[in-house]
Amino acid sequence: MGLLDRIDEEESVEETPVAEPVKAKESKPRRARRAKKSAKAEVTEASDEAVPRSRRRSREPRKPREKVDRSLSKDYERAGTAAFSFRRLIDFIANIGWSLPIIFIMGSGSNFSPTYFLLGGLLITILNTVVLPIQFGRTLGNFTTRTSFVRHTGKNPAFFFHLLKALFLPFMMAGLFSIQLGLNFEKGDSPIGLVICIICLLIVIADITISRIRKADRQGLWETAFMGVHLVKHTSSGESTGWLKRLESSGDFFESRGWGVDSEGGDESDESSD
Repeated sequence: MGLLDRIDEEESVEETPVAEPVKAKESKPRRARRAKKSAKAEVTEASDEAVPRSRRRSREPRKPREKVDRSLSKDYERAGTAAFSFRRLIDFIANIGWSLPIIFIMGSGSNFSPTYFLLGGLLITILNTVVLPIQFGRTLGNFTTRTSFVRHTGKNPAFFFHLLKALFLPFMMAGLFSIQLGLNFEKGDSPIGLVICIICLLIVIADITISRIRKADRQGLWETAFMGVHLVKHTSSGESTGWLKRLESSGDFFESRGWGVDSEGGDESDESSD
């Protein structure tokens, strides 16, 4: 019985499978790889040559942009020297000139409270640089001289144009202040104020330079930046009412005094700068 039991135990034991060794991937030589790439390149070149030239994408040469004529249209008549100069004077008084007496009185050391005068002056400035340009495209200087600013397209410029032109003197004062800031600038000081004042100074220099270069066309910095703005004569329709009619009639008053009225042939000989 002992031998039979041993035979049964040996038959009941399961044989464990032996794992086959993993075959390593055969590495292709570099020459074979290069040959394969060159073969692919030859196939692509052959396919490109097979495509007719008519199907290939051809790039058309860029057409040069046509130069836009920003000169004054023949439908408008340019304002003369007298109207041009008087318009600048009226707008200067309405925008900034009102503050000069206040500054002078305060500088004299008198006991003077300028609060109400400053508020009134600021209202006039906002009216002349924002309200009137947005509503009618004109300023007080335009109403009194019967003129208006128009672009080469015949439309009025945005009110930003009038606002930026009114800031010429503040830009100049800030630019002069930049010189003092630059002389007193020390290491560790914030350069923000100095940079702003220098930008204002560069704006003033650019405005004066462009005005001198384009003296005959009366094109300054902002006239050029707004793509050609011209001061032209304005003819009232006569349909205005209320306070607008009073503004329009102010031109009659100044004309009766001989202020801001162009002499005959003044437009032909106008050489003033803007």
